[in-house]
Amino acid sequence: MRILQLIDSLAIGGAERMAVNYANAICDRVEVSALCSTREEGPLRELIKPEVPYLYLARKRRLDVAAVFRLKRFIKQHQIEIIHAHGSSYFIAALVKLMTPRLKLIWHDHYGNSEFLKDRNTGYLRVFSTLFNAVFSVNKKLVIWAKRTLKVEKTFYVKNFIAEALPYDITKNFQGARGKRLVCVANFREQKNHHLLLDAFEKLLETDPEYTLHLFGETPDTLYAKSILQRLKEHPFKSSVFYHGLYLKMSAVLPHFDAGVLSSNSEGLPLALLEYGQAGLAVITTDVGQCKQVLDDAGICVPPEDTEAFASALLHLEENPLEAQQKAKIFQNKVQEHYGAPSILIEVLSIYAQII
Repeated sequence: MRILQLIDSLAIGGAERMAVNYANAICDRVEVSALCSTREEGPLRELIKPEVPYLYLARKRRLDVAAVFRLKRFIKQHQIEIIHAHGSSYFIAALVKLMTPRLKLIWHDHYGNSEFLKDRNTGYLRVFSTLFNAVFSVNKKLVIWAKRTLKVEKTFYVKNFIAEALPYDITKNFQGARGKRLVCVANFREQKNHHLLLDAFEKLLETDPEYTLHLFGETPDTLYAKSILQRLKEHPFKSSVFYHGLYLKMSAVLPHFDAGVLSSNSEGLPLALLEYGQAGLAVITTDVGQCKQVLDDAGICVPPEDTEAFASALLHLEENPLEAQQKAKIFQNKVQEHYGAPSILIEVLSIYAQII
């Protein structure tokens, strides 16, 4: 099989990381595993394996005819059989398929606002979905949505998977007492609701001021991101909450922390949740997307947009450290067994074969 992973950017985000994960993970299982970033490169570029053929398309606008033909030439050069288009890259993938009917097209839906599907803009999706040979969805709500809205019968719930953990980085030194370091890996977007996390964490500090919270993620030039950064300069956060920026190799540093938290209003299936499990961290997350089903009883899951519930979960973690460690180990085993590349790739490669 000859597969192309297509993505619009190589910034650090969930869909982007999965495109790179797929390209790297299947390169020794298929004849060709290629990757194309259509609009922007980014930090994830350096994680692409040398044996993965790579194209940066430098697409300048939605309908960029020159870019479409550059992609078509790359596909012809590597004799690609399937385009696996992640997120918004389906648009240019569909244009190329119109010119090359023999190509098969899989659209991978990573939509993070799966709690608000009624608000989703589906104009181009409805038009181009007639060209999709299959749809992969990262949670079960999106599967139902694709079948009802796009009328694509070959729609599959395909779990995200995580790459093998990188070696533990002993050179890093993070502030805070061992056993009391919390971490949140989430770009600074309103959907991630850092304000709720800070409000809940403030209540924990009233009980035990030794706790620290460590934030990783991109801070775009938005009012939301600026408001979070401003709060970090104020009491009581300026000495207890630390922003570390973007970090490419999170799996190498997550074991420095004791609990991973996510306070999102909506999600698909966040890779951060799986990475917390891989690192053996205790977990608190909101009940959005596929989070509750993934976590099950191996952590704490609370309703979204409920500060009191999140604060109570943090306090429960503080009061029950042994229980937290036991559940963290259960979740780590679950992630290793069910969300590592081998088990999921068996399913994906089987679907590829069916479509060809």
